[in-house]
Amino acid sequence: MSKLQRWLIALAATLAALACHPRELSASGDEELVVIVSPELPLTDITQASLRLAFRGEYAQYAPGKRLIPFNLPQSTKERAVFDRAVLGLEPDEVGRFWIQRRIRDEGLPPRTLPSAAVSVRVVKALPGAITYVRASQVSSNVRVLTIDGKAPGQPGYLLPRLR
Repeated sequence: MSKLQRWLIALAATLAALACHPRELSASGDEELVVIVSPELPLTDITQASLRLAFRGEYAQYAPGKRLIPFNLPQSTKERAVFDRAVLGLEPDEVGRFWIQRRIRDEGLPPRTLPSAAVSVRVVKALPGAITYVRASQVSSNVRVLTIDGKAPGQPGYLLPRLR
């Protein structure tokens, strides 16, 4: 599948999700940040290395020939800052420079950013291969929470720290 085809599929899924006017769930409190995919994907666990590859714009697959399509939350959100620190090893002020350097070296584009967690959940449900992260309270029955390196949210050694 070409970059243009992937981009058009992602755009169509995003526009469909935005048309649904999803309601936002509460984003307050101390809770887990989780990685989600469609329940139709044959994926229940992801390695930290694969997650990092996907969100660095590199080739990460969930099945032979099937590429993960990562989506970020807005850069101004606490969820994005926590995710970028844990997965990419970057502070919020380093993320922009990181992507500028990658573009200069023609090493890929950043994941598309969706406007909210509710839209992210809807896009993951609708777009095969989509992967993102949200607060545990924002997960619906339409998506699957992945373990990371065999660790479930809340277990010791889980990659993503609790949000405070």
